[in-house]
Amino acid sequence: MKIIQDFIPKGRINRPGVKNFCTSITIHDTANKEKGADAAAHAEYIKTIKDRTSWHYTVDDHSIHQHLPDEEKSYHTSRSIANETSISIELCVNEGGDFEKTLENAAWLVRELRRKHGIEIANIKTHRDWTGKNCPASIDNEQWIAFIERCAEEEKYITIDELREMGYVGVRI
Repeated sequence: MKIIQDFIPKGRINRPGVKNFCTSITIHDTANKEKGADAAAHAEYIKTIKDRTSWHYTVDDHSIHQHLPDEEKSYHTSRSIANETSISIELCVNEGGDFEKTLENAAWLVRELRRKHGIEIANIKTHRDWTGKNCPASIDNEQWIAFIERCAEEEKYITIDELREMGYVGVRI
């Protein structure tokens, strides 16, 4: 799948230009269910934000848009440690979109980012993990487990028991 690089312009308040250490990946959802609120629409939106809100990627059922270089901090949570160490991904939940395909595309992106940066499967987080906020609200426990399994599908040595030990199975998220 092709990643469309459409970066927030340098100098904007939501583009800090500070190093991100890329030790984890954080999954969010846009919470924008409007028709047409796909990755391209969010790519345009993020360039107009006038506060410290940003993320690295937006994924929908047909495209992936990148808004910041991986190695650059984003403002995706209220926790500095998350902003300075995690690559942030927003999942589109727009009306008319195929959310299962969005999850499939996001899992592909996570696998690519894990390979590129050496990120462990246990370091795939949700916004909720950092702050307690109910995000991504559109993913229930079963979907999260399936998503993590997709993100690890090329790692044949990851078993359901190992996922359980890491806290991904049987834990309400």
